[in-house]
Amino acid sequence: MNMLFLPKLLPRADVIGGPILIYHRIKNLSAKGHKITLIAPAYTDADRKDKSLEHFCEKIIKVDSINERSRAEIEAWYKRLKRPRKFLTGDGGYDEALEAAFTSTLKENHFDAIIAEYSMMGQYIEANRSLIPSDTRAIISVHECYTKAFEVRADKGEAIDETTIKELFNYEFMMYDTADKVLTLTREDGDIIMNYAPWLKRKIRVVPHGVDTDFYTPPKEKSWSSKNVLYVGNFQHYPNVDAVKIFIRNCWSKIKEAVPDAKVYAIGFNPPQELLDLRSDNVIVQEGGADENVRRFYWDSDVLVAPIELGTGFRGKLLEAMACGLPVVATRLATFGIDPVNGRDMFVADDYDTFSRYVIMLLSDVELRKRVSKNALALGQKFDHKYAAEKLERVLME
Repeated sequence: MNMLFLPKLLPRADVIGGPILIYHRIKNLSAKGHKITLIAPAYTDADRKDKSLEHFCEKIIKVDSINERSRAEIEAWYKRLKRPRKFLTGDGGYDEALEAAFTSTLKENHFDAIIAEYSMMGQYIEANRSLIPSDTRAIISVHECYTKAFEVRADKGEAIDETTIKELFNYEFMMYDTADKVLTLTREDGDIIMNYAPWLKRKIRVVPHGVDTDFYTPPKEKSWSSKNVLYVGNFQHYPNVDAVKIFIRNCWSKIKEAVPDAKVYAIGFNPPQELLDLRSDNVIVQEGGADENVRRFYWDSDVLVAPIELGTGFRGKLLEAMACGLPVVATRLATFGIDPVNGRDMFVADDYDTFSRYVIMLLSDVELRKRVSKNALALGQKFDHKYAAEKLERVLME
């Protein structure tokens, strides 16, 4: 098949989060003989210089873009395009040059499938549906339902009014309806979309995240005497910032009291000042990418924590940790798509006293840590990227 991918971030091999999922989707589909064209925004010099997908794509079109706009610019686009402001700013916010690259590529080439990765990029399918031939499958891959995310944020006290959420709902689900298929990363995400828009049920397909089990492996030698707690994430995605703050606020003092020599590491892309301000002798916040650097943190840690309350989708960090044999303590939201057995494959808790107790148990009991590590590894290996690519291929071939 001839496929066009349209992601909101360039899928580099060295970036944490959703882009690494898309990187492996493209890599594995290419290995199966499919031809891939990629159109993606380039926000940084690292994006412009990156060549990690060149071997797997027939053509890569990088569009110089910005992901920060002034309020005046956003309002001008809002009045012109009549789309929610969410779709006009941030990573993947509307870009006239990217749309021009998309439409000219459509006119010059025939594709069997167009995959807009992240709901944000679905706006280009919605706006240009008339240019997409009837025999081309137009697909929106939903990494997060924005309407749901905004409702949760409003429930947590953010100043988001009902008009904003209603406007977002009206556009988001109308946009999904213009696609031939809507992909979600988990069954739970599919249920969320169907709860808002039951008429989309026939279009929804679940295509899970995956993990590179050739790269993320247990260490050859493991020290069981350390007391290192780890959080990994792309800190440009606010739910990751929120999760670190939740952990420090609700759990860390209890853990530190019970395990005085414990340390917590918050590792990820572009940590903001509000996280850097949390640093101390036993709270380490630093930059890290999805390469040897992050794998080393998995190897050198004793517990991965995922106290996630915002966003939906699939937490690739859990799969990476499990593939490295690292025990996990997570909220229920963080485990969507994995279906672990609590107390066997990992520990799951939404109550932070219980969450803290699980972390303390693992740090204090080496035999428990080894047992959970073994079970986590077995479950993580079932999510190899090649299986996710096979599922995506089946959906595309329907």
